[in-house]
Formats: sequence, C-alpha cells, structure tokens
Amino acid sequence: MAHGEGLGYVQGLARDYLRHALRGPRPEARPLGPGPAARVRRLLRETAGAVQRDAERALRPCLAGLPVASAAAARAVFLAVASSEFEDGVVNWGRLVTVFALEGILARELLRQRGDREDRDLDPEPGLDLDADTAEEISRFVAEFITSQAGDWIRQNGGWEHGFVQKFEPRPGWPAFLGATAKVLLCLLRHLP
Repeated sequence: MAHGEGLGYVQGLARDYLRHALRGPRPEARPLGPGPAARVRRLLRETAGAVQRDAERALRPCLAGLPVASAAAARAVFLAVASSEFEDGVVNWGRLVTVFALEGILARELLRQRGDREDRDLDPEPGLDLDADTAEEISRFVAEFITSQAGDWIRQNGGWEHGFVQKFEPRPGWPAFLGATAKVLLCLLRHLP
C-alpha cells in the first residue's frame, strides 16, 4: 500500500483529529509545518471541524442521550452510524470527512459523560483530554473502518495527500458542500435506536 493510504497513516489522521476535536482550534504547541501530510491534517481539521460544529449545534439536545460512556459503547454507536452512511456502497471525500466529524462528536460526548460535573450541556473544559488508551482505541476503530470501507477507493482517487487535498483546497463552493455533508451526519445521528 502506498504512503498515505495505509492503516497506520489513517490512524495518525484519526489521532490528530481526535486531539483537535477535544482541544479546539487553538494555536498548536508544535506547528504542523510544511509538507503534504501536514496539509492533509490541516484540511481535515478545517473540514471535519466545520461539519462537527454544525452537527453539534443542531443536535445539542440529542447528544446527551447517546450511550457513549465507554470506548466500547462509542465504537458501537460509531459503527452503527458510519455503516449506515456507507451501506449504499458510495464512497466520496465528503463521507470520509463525516466519519472524522463523527469521531469528534462521540469523543466529546464520551468525555462529557465521564465528567463529574452536574451541567453536562457544557463543552469539555479546554485542555481536558481522554486517557491515552481510550484515545488510541477510538483512533484505531475509526482508522480500521475507513481503511476497510474506503481503502481501495482512497488509493484510486489520489490518496489523502493528493485526492483529498485537491478536493478541499479552499474553493468558493466549499461551505455549501460542508453544509450538505453535515446534514447527512445529522440525519444518521437522529435515526439511532
């Protein structure tokens, strides 16, 4: 498998996005730097982050009811939602972005449900993070899903460092596309059992 398409690469993307989703868009202690991999991470943070923010705003009341008090429970919800999104066999970059947004939503909700605070409607405190084992487990099941469902498609469509970057380099239609992608995720989450 070429660089940028394997399980390890995708797990690195999932791990990076998970950290970003939990800590928010604040200045990095370590800048991403130049290069194709850094560009992929930056674009993924921007695109999935926009989808995640829209979905969280629209679903705020529903998210508290998601049964994600453990990584295993988050995995079950993740697989139910992500599998529904791909059950028609169609793969595209927008659907892959929603997978990362879903990862962020579930991780933030898991963190909220594990918290000791009475007001669970608040966002996790800045800098609060999942334990390393839980974060690793989440990034692993996200990466396994993406590579099993879309690995061949990603390779055939230029990989993360070419196909994904070309699709999401800043364009005029980008916000409308992300809005539609967020709506797909909202529909899937609303129909959870």
